[in-house]
Amino acid sequence: MPGFKSKKEMAMSKVADLSYDIQEMFIDGHGAKSIARTLECPLEVVLQVLESFGVEGEDMDYDPFNTVNS
Repeated sequence: MPGFKSKKEMAMSKVADLSYDIQEMFIDGHGAKSIARTLECPLEVVLQVLESFGVEGEDMDYDPFNTVNS
């Protein structure tokens, strides 16, 4: 049937969407913890995705939205 996706294909699509969202949020200036909190996913997942894009550990924690007044 056209348009039918298996569970595996649907899961892969969701992972790809999550990876894209993580990448976009990081580019927009959000830190790893903020991304995990916003997307409601484990921090480890966010860190793995960022590492796969070549982001260094110290760059992952920078979050301009996390201020003393927030």
